[in-house]
Amino acid sequence: MHTLRGAIFSLRNVLAREGEADQDTIFETVKLIEYLISVGVQPVLVSNSTWTMVGTKEPFNDYFSRLVGQELPYYQGGRDMEYKQYAAAMQHVLENHGWTPQEVVYIGNTQEDIQAASNGGLLLLNAKWHEANSPFGFEFNSPKDIAKFVDCCCLTPGDWFWGIEDGDLRVYTIAPLGEYSRAYPDAATYSTDAKNAVKFGLGDLRFWGLLMAARMHLSGIGAEASYVVPYPGHKTTSKKAELMQAVSIAAGSLRARYLQDYVIRHQNAPKSQESRNKGLQPSADNQLSTIHLRSDPLKTGAVGGRYKSRPNVKDKTILMVDDICTQGHSLEAARAFAQAAGASVISLCWLKTPGPNDYNRITGLKPPLKKPFTKYVPAQQEITVYSNSGQVINQNAAKQIADAFTRFRDWEWP
Repeated sequence: MHTLRGAIFSLRNVLAREGEADQDTIFETVKLIEYLISVGVQPVLVSNSTWTMVGTKEPFNDYFSRLVGQELPYYQGGRDMEYKQYAAAMQHVLENHGWTPQEVVYIGNTQEDIQAASNGGLLLLNAKWHEANSPFGFEFNSPKDIAKFVDCCCLTPGDWFWGIEDGDLRVYTIAPLGEYSRAYPDAATYSTDAKNAVKFGLGDLRFWGLLMAARMHLSGIGAEASYVVPYPGHKTTSKKAELMQAVSIAAGSLRARYLQDYVIRHQNAPKSQESRNKGLQPSADNQLSTIHLRSDPLKTGAVGGRYKSRPNVKDKTILMVDDICTQGHSLEAARAFAQAAGASVISLCWLKTPGPNDYNRITGLKPPLKKPFTKYVPAQQEITVYSNSGQVINQNAAKQIADAFTRFRDWEWP
């Protein structure tokens, strides 16, 4: 997991606006800059034009540096770098500071800012406190909201809680699920809220959505993906989880295409817990036999209707996102279908159930899955089991997420 090291600020409609300045907003943006500096995140200012203060004609970047109390790096398009919307501009800034794109966020508001963030591979934070110019990116209504996001979603949590990296199998989860867990007692602080958020569209959707977006960006996984795909619910009539909207926004900001119904449920599948209650051992069969890929999924954000021909996923990476991982049956079924279409897969979940819920990797299927866009019924599976406890990456994740979740609700400037 990368550490957040830089924050690139556009001047227009973020730190400055044409006309009379709102002193309260300027005061709070100064607090944001000061906060970032205090936690080791370097603010950088960029603009495509010269901004000066009315009356004194002092360059705005000098004026703002004076308010903060130290000189802030400033780059002007067409003078110090290419115009900011071009990839070479952000690359120049990153190289000057020794940063990778995964260590930086971009705070902007205009169409040029959207292009700058996208072409630079930077997560866009849409600053709306002066004007609402675009719905693109994650929207923040005040500088304080951005400081809260940085503190609770970028700086506090460490690495993934749990994960597997073994050849073509890559799967990661943010935190353990544990409403009553002896192994992870801190998980009780957030687990009910997280489960309500991922399952029912309740809970603190903004926290969990921003947290996943930050994990996607800071881990570098978002930059690897050409497509982001949510896993469907257990019923053919299941609605897309509201929390997946945050995944869609993050995908678009990181230049991946979000395919909201690429994996479809053509037949209801029993939930694993229902099978266990009946004394049956869950397996991936129920998932494999009830899903397939859709050849004409909706384009990102449903704009432009459905694909007229299949998305070209061959030799591309799909980021498959599900809510809770127990034994991996859903993720493995989705991975099998996506690989049959020629893609590589990285799997992400918010939560991982602890205890004796080992991960069951599909290593072989009979008959082979060769037609991923049609129904498939497995006759036999070959499975490799990964010990649940043996895949823990960050033993402190439950406490870190609990602390971040608690602070996020009533966050105040330090």
